Amino acid sequence: MKSTSPQAAETKRRILSVARELIQETGDFDLPMRKLASRAQVSLRTPYALFGSKTGLIGSILTEDQIKFREMTAKLHSSDELENILDRIEIGTEVFARNQPFYRALYRATQAYTPGHDEEPARESIRGFQILCGRARRAGLIRPDIDTMLLGDTLTDIFASNVRTWARDSLDIHLVRLKISFGFVIVLAGVASEPAAARMRAHILEFQQAIESFNSAATGDDHNTALKANH
Repeated sequence: MKSTSPQAAETKRRILSVARELIQETGDFDLPMRKLASRAQVSLRTPYALFGSKTGLIGSILTEDQIKFREMTAKLHSSDELENILDRIEIGTEVFARNQPFYRALYRATQAYTPGHDEEPARESIRGFQILCGRARRAGLIRPDIDTMLLGDTLTDIFASNVRTWARDSLDIHLVRLKISFGFVIVLAGVASEPAAARMRAHILEFQQAIESFNSAATGDDHNTALKANH
C-alpha cells in the first residue's frame, strides 16, 4: 500500500477544511473547484489529484465524520445488538441536527452522483450495517437463515433514501430519525428471532405513534402561525 507523505496529508487536511468552510458559508456544495483551490492555496489540479473528483471529496468529508461517529458509538451501552442499531441512528441524526445547513448541503451534493467505481456517498454506511446485522445474528437475535449482507443493504437503502429526502425537502431531522427507525424495526421484526421479534413489533407501534404525534404537533403549529398572520 502506498503511504501518504506528511506534506500530502497536510494538503488533504487543508483542502477538506476549506471545503467544509465553503459548504458552511454558502449552504451549497455546487461550487467551482477553482474557488476551493484558490482558498486552500493549491493548484487547480491538486484537489483532483488527491480526491479524484468532487464526489471523492464529498466521500472524504463523510469518511472523516464516520471516524468521529465510530468513536461516539464505541461508548454506547445498548441492551443488545438490535437496540444498538437503533441507538446509532439516534446518535447519527443528532449529529446532523447540530449543523443542519452543512449536512443538507453535503447530502444534496450526492443527488448528482454518477455511478462508477466509488460508493455513492449517501450509502457509505452499507458495510457498517452489514457488520451490525452479522453481530445480531451471531448473538441469536436474527434468524440463521437470513442473509445479513442483504439485510444490511436493505437497512442502508432505508437510511440513505430518508437522508436524501431530508436534504432535498428540508424535513425536520427529528422526524427523519423516527421514519428511519420505523422502517428499520419493520424490517427487523420480520427477520428477528423470538423474543426479539416481539420487541421489534412493539417498537413499530412506538415509532408509529411518535410520528403521528410529531405530525399532529407540526400541523397545530402551522395552524397557529396562520391564525397569527390573519390577525
